[in-house]
Amino acid sequence: MDIKGKHLLMDAFECDEVILNDPSLLRRILVEAALDAEMEVLHCYFHQFTPQGITGILVLATSHLSIHTWPEENYASLDFYTCGDKEIIEIGYALLKQLASKKAVVYSISRGIQHAETPTKNRQHAESTRLLNRGDDSDHVSLKQLLSGQHDILFHQKNRIQDIQLIKASDIRMYLDEQLQFSSLDEHAYHEALVHPIFAASLHPHRILILGGGDGLALREVLKYKEVKEIDLVEIDADVVNAAMNVEELKKLNQRSFEDSRVTVHIQDAVDYLSLNSACYDIIIIDFPDPTNKKISALYTKEFYALLQRSLSRSGLVVCQSNSPRDTPIVFWSINKTMKASQFYTLSYHTIIPSFGDWGFHIGSKTPLSAPILSTDILYTTLPSDFTKLMRFSPHSLSKKQFAVVNSAEHLVLHKIFKKEGLYL
Repeated sequence: MDIKGKHLLMDAFECDEVILNDPSLLRRILVEAALDAEMEVLHCYFHQFTPQGITGILVLATSHLSIHTWPEENYASLDFYTCGDKEIIEIGYALLKQLASKKAVVYSISRGIQHAETPTKNRQHAESTRLLNRGDDSDHVSLKQLLSGQHDILFHQKNRIQDIQLIKASDIRMYLDEQLQFSSLDEHAYHEALVHPIFAASLHPHRILILGGGDGLALREVLKYKEVKEIDLVEIDADVVNAAMNVEELKKLNQRSFEDSRVTVHIQDAVDYLSLNSACYDIIIIDFPDPTNKKISALYTKEFYALLQRSLSRSGLVVCQSNSPRDTPIVFWSINKTMKASQFYTLSYHTIIPSFGDWGFHIGSKTPLSAPILSTDILYTTLPSDFTKLMRFSPHSLSKKQFAVVNSAEHLVLHKIFKKEGLYL
């Protein structure tokens, strides 16, 4: 191709619903944006749906500008494509301001001869709070701010796998490759949600496998169940386990979980462990990082879930942390669809974790669950008394389910979807 192009894809959250349902106002806003970008408007069409919502498109001499609105969700999706060298990113931000958007994810892509995706940008408006997510951009900023203030480095080790930092300031935080893994202020919200619903659904939780979780925090929750007889924890990075077993502050946080006689640690790649494993587990807990790259994406494939099937007892269950059903809904539902493609029946749920926002999980089983998951007798602090409340999803999240794909070794796409949904910045 000989023609250069600038392409903005924008998800605008927490907009003014009145603006989103006013076709004449939206027409004026989009036309002004096109003129600001020095584009010629050839045709303009807006359609208003009943009872609400608008689709509008401007045909430009150099491509197009379109908008789709969901006023009931305070959400709009915009697509702005132009040919030529003129930069349109600031015009895109001005568009978001016109919609009174408080949170937004913006994908800026170079088209044509450049044919390369530029880093995704997440813009905070002056009137807004930052979009909570687990992306590197916000984590880099928080880590930089943390290190510039009063703090103690409890543990720092850079090895062939990753860069591990355990830092104490007003809270205790672990960063892996500068990506936040947990904050002591709210890690209970994540680890309780990861562990307790699957135990509430399990008939005989005697033998447990934890994949990842080298910090010992999920292990701490599992050890609350006296019926658990044996736990295998598989962690690829020995230095993470070393910190969890020897740094006093982290030992206190995980309640010395590695000292329990029921625990066996395997410093091994999860795929290698499952490939050689001949045991059957009643519960498998997957606590892997987000699929930010091809290597981690391979841990969320149909083939990997097939390995889990082999290692589960007939009534066994698996739970997988599955990213945000709000901020990365296509990633979330793609994990669900991939598990189903591996012959799992699935049950999805989510909870709020202040450090990361709305966070989701999927439970997989070989046979349909016979009863609803209500609660467990174990003491917890962040979950509702009725776990079924965690299984209700917003219309916006459910609307993205139709775009889910199966992630497989031959069609490894989850990390690409993750990037496009704006979290790996």
